[in-house]
Amino acid sequence: MRNPSNVFWVFAFPLIMLAMLHLMFSDINDMIHVDPQPMAVAEDSNWGKASGAAQVVKALAGEQGAGGKSQTEGKTTTNDDQKLITIKQASDVPDAKRMVADGKAKGYLYISDSGALRMALADTTVNSGDEAVSMSVTALDYALQQYNETGQVVSAVAAKNHAVMANPQVRSSIGASDGFMKQVTVTTIKPHRFARYYFSMLGMACLLGATISIYLITLTQANLTALGIRASVSPLPKIWQTIATLLASWVISFVCMLVAFFAMRYVIGVGVAGREPAAVLAVAASTLMASALGLVIGALPKLSTRAKLSVNVILTCFLSMFTGLYGTGAMALGDALQRKAPVIARINPARQVSDLFYDLLYYDNYHPFFIGLAVMAATTVVFVLIVVAMLRRQRYEHL
Repeated sequence: MRNPSNVFWVFAFPLIMLAMLHLMFSDINDMIHVDPQPMAVAEDSNWGKASGAAQVVKALAGEQGAGGKSQTEGKTTTNDDQKLITIKQASDVPDAKRMVADGKAKGYLYISDSGALRMALADTTVNSGDEAVSMSVTALDYALQQYNETGQVVSAVAAKNHAVMANPQVRSSIGASDGFMKQVTVTTIKPHRFARYYFSMLGMACLLGATISIYLITLTQANLTALGIRASVSPLPKIWQTIATLLASWVISFVCMLVAFFAMRYVIGVGVAGREPAAVLAVAASTLMASALGLVIGALPKLSTRAKLSVNVILTCFLSMFTGLYGTGAMALGDALQRKAPVIARINPARQVSDLFYDLLYYDNYHPFFIGLAVMAATTVVFVLIVVAMLRRQRYEHL
């Protein structure tokens, strides 16, 4: 804790990244949110002749129909019964235009001479740079098109076979889309929209936590520190020196990453399908593997401590690219590598970490998770054997 670099990369950096991701994705959520817009409704003589127009407008405003059941279900809205408008009643089209001119409405709805439900928007609404307004207007335009197209189909059917409209099943199916599209979920819970970014961030943070093991293994090298001189002439085998260094760095890294995970889970709200105990095990395995990787980097000969830390940062940033942390392009690259060369993708330490949390979130059993743990354990053992071999072969001209 007396080393500022350790404090930053292992403890502060994951929390800073979590805060940055949360702020960035909060802005995106605000952008894609559909806000109801005030719209004037011209209830003139044409309005009274239009069958179902009033019900459609009430549905767009989120008002409840008879029996308390929303009229929007399966008919007009496209965002889980999201309100698209707030109604401003007008006696006719000129009255609706005055309301728009006075700024009381973004536009107005009216029935054309052909009987279609139309929308007119103010110039300020059309030219608005507000993403929420644009999203709402786009959704509203789609709902009106659906209503008009349904009306045209019904009119065509009634003109050819008027008797079919007397069938209750036919009347109840008008405007319904249940047979074309149905929302389903393939997971036990609704995943966080941006869970992949957060899991990728955990992978990056775990590898950056190797800073501690790099720093500690450097202390045991005779050409760099006085402690290393004493360790090199001691009778303790190199493998036990390595394991002691590994466990010491792992404990610190595990505690710091556990804080980051709990912040992600309980402060930001990115869940793991109620499998928090298994997620803690994933954090433990991930930090142990990352600490072992840090030992390998720290044991590199003829490099200063600063150079070794730089190698770790560069390697971490490169490996994190294949987890999708840098955006959709990186996601496509990582997914392509997973399909074309799954073995190469599997040995990526950053990908191993992010995949562990993915296995908890998206699978209904622990089988993929345990496979990931086994691969990570094997990777850790390989790293430890490599660093022991490197340290045993190091010789010094003098101490």
